Amino acid sequence: MDDTVRSFLVDLMTRSKKGLSFAEQLCSQAREELDACQGHSDEIEKIYSKLCFLSHQIKIQIAAVESFLRIARSRHNELSTAAKDLHRDLKGVSQRMEYALRALRSKEVDPEIQKTMRQDEHDQKSTGESSRAVVLFDFLDEVSLNQLQQESSERMQRIQSTTSRLRDLVDMFSELRTEFKGYLTNAITLDDSALSFAREKMHLQEQQTTSMAESLMSLANHYDQVAQVLTADIQPMDEELYVLESDTTEVTVIIEELEESLALVQATSEEIGVREHLYTTAYQEAVALFGKINKLEPQLAELVDVFRSAEGLREDFDSTEKLIGEINSLAIWYEEFHNSYGALTVEIVRRHQAHQAQERLVRDFMDKMESLQTDEMHRRAVFSERHGKYLPVDVCPSFADPPLHYEVMTHGEWSLPMPTRATLQLVEGHIRDGDLE
Repeated sequence: MDDTVRSFLVDLMTRSKKGLSFAEQLCSQAREELDACQGHSDEIEKIYSKLCFLSHQIKIQIAAVESFLRIARSRHNELSTAAKDLHRDLKGVSQRMEYALRALRSKEVDPEIQKTMRQDEHDQKSTGESSRAVVLFDFLDEVSLNQLQQESSERMQRIQSTTSRLRDLVDMFSELRTEFKGYLTNAITLDDSALSFAREKMHLQEQQTTSMAESLMSLANHYDQVAQVLTADIQPMDEELYVLESDTTEVTVIIEELEESLALVQATSEEIGVREHLYTTAYQEAVALFGKINKLEPQLAELVDVFRSAEGLREDFDSTEKLIGEINSLAIWYEEFHNSYGALTVEIVRRHQAHQAQERLVRDFMDKMESLQTDEMHRRAVFSERHGKYLPVDVCPSFADPPLHYEVMTHGEWSLPMPTRATLQLVEGHIRDGDLE
């Protein structure tokens, strides 16, 4: 073998060796990518089964939460409407009661009409101690009223407290439901395509790595051929050298194909890695959400407790309605009490006027009787002077009887006191305006 051919073959072997070494590196990287991809694929299969089970459990729990929420909303709407109506009625009668009490507190009782004659005499003799003016409110049974108001207020507070607790729970579960719905909407698709994707990608990588291994084997065979010819130290034929040179020239093309295949394997591995990360993240989110749902047990227990409390409010509703009726009746009674006091002052004045009219009638009667008595005595005297001396007594024994004497007898004592001048002026104003009968 001449030196020129030897040098040519050494160059071919060097180039083949370099290409083979680089190809081995590329195939090694492809194998590493394939192993990593296999790990990603295996992990996806593990996570997929867990995620499917967990997602199913989450959907069951979310459905239970939605069921509780529907019941809670319905119960809250019923309770809230009833509570608002009851509170409106209680507020209405409370305002009416407040107006009635305000009128009674501001209405002073005439100090004179409470006095008897003896009290009046005693007050005139006393040193005149000053005291607070008596108002109509002083005649009320304030304890009973306070008990009614306190009991109605306590029952109303229990109703409102339960309604408020239920509203807070409904708001909380509504927010959670929105969060759960958002999770379900944004959750990744869990079907067979998830597993088939990884398997298809793995199959594609295996095809690529197999093709790369075949190319590597081809480069190794070419290198062995060049080395075999070189070490044989026999002058090769020109056709043989041409074939070796052509194959060596193809090394660059094969290397480019290997690089493309490695890039495809790397891209596929990265794609599966991203998919694994996606499923891992989804699983972590599902675990967190499932844990959050499991932690709702105290709130669900509280919701059940509120349901029981709401059922027990029937007595409070019935009792409060009854109390509202009693307070309203009492307010009406207080209004009539205030109006009746005004009528009382008018009646007192009327009775004084009637008494004065009777006294005038008696005085007129007594004056008339006295005038008649005087006239009768005068007429009898004139008769006796003219005829009496001629008439024997036994002619009419009773003729000499004196005339009958009439008297007006009063039974009882008039003790009705006269109201003060201010009350009299007020009564006269009402009578004049026609406000009171």
